[in-house]
Amino acid sequence: MEDIRNMTVGECVLFGGERWKCDSIVAARKTVGSIAFILSIVAFFFICLYRLWRSLADRQIIYLWFGGFLLSIVGFFDAPPDNGNSSSCQFSGWFLGLADWMWITAMFLITLHTFMLTVRRRALVEIGTAGELFYHGASFGIPLFIASLPWIGSAFGPAGMWCWISEDEIGWRFADWYVPIWLLLIVIVVLYIITIYKINKKRSDPGESEANQSVKRLYGQAKRLMFYPGVQLIVIIIPTIHRIHNAVSSERVYELMLLHAICGPFQVIGIVAVFGITLYYRIKQNELPALSTTMKKLWATIRCQSEPPPVEVQNRVQNVENGNVNYGNEIAAKEDGLGNQA
Repeated sequence: MEDIRNMTVGECVLFGGERWKCDSIVAARKTVGSIAFILSIVAFFFICLYRLWRSLADRQIIYLWFGGFLLSIVGFFDAPPDNGNSSSCQFSGWFLGLADWMWITAMFLITLHTFMLTVRRRALVEIGTAGELFYHGASFGIPLFIASLPWIGSAFGPAGMWCWISEDEIGWRFADWYVPIWLLLIVIVVLYIITIYKINKKRSDPGESEANQSVKRLYGQAKRLMFYPGVQLIVIIIPTIHRIHNAVSSERVYELMLLHAICGPFQVIGIVAVFGITLYYRIKQNELPALSTTMKKLWATIRCQSEPPPVEVQNRVQNVENGNVNYGNEIAAKEDGLGNQA
């Protein structure tokens, strides 16, 4: 196996000195990462536009967005430097793990929340309680803890064309990411299957007719949220195959590494696409106001804050501040005048 600890962007010893392969992988990763970053900013604009933080479910989506945003930033990181054990490479590897675990933890908690509402008929946590604070703490604390575990074995370092858990730390790779991520995704899919089954059963139960609207809402929410783990299931296949290949063979497969390089930021594009589709669906279902209406309100707010009031209004305000006008008497006089005209 080539010594990737001696690799620089200029030399590229990974493919027998074929520098164009290294350059194309770096270029593809940064290009897709740039697209993902821009789409993340667009998604954040719509989150702010519709104020999607007022309910627990919406705040959970923000955690998904935040994890995706961190992943889009990872796409800009450079290839490993000359010294693979540098602190910058180790930080880059840790940051990549944190970003991945941030969004998959949010996905699991969303799934669990939907399952509890549907099957157990109670919220995972009550809004505005200490339980919600613990919930939000777990959304950050669990990814931080899991992503930091490889520090114990000093396992972070060069992982091909980017930094992550070093190639000679195969056990850490599978113990800290691939095995738990696949188990977690299986649990998520099973929970969703149970959730959809229970919802369908409620919809066909005559005794649930009074709560039909609530059942419809839960069914729609569960159906929309199922697409998020679907994105992860798709993009995790190529990286898993690539890392298994790394574990059993020293041969470098350019196509595998290229696809792996774009899978990370590409899942951000998938997350934003699902977010956009669900936002459109909520607008069509009248759960949220139309985009044109919301944009008009935003523009009206901006104009009110940026444009000065009419001169007449400014003069009235100035007169009031100077004590020259008694508006109570003025209004009474106008009303009297209107009465006389009638």
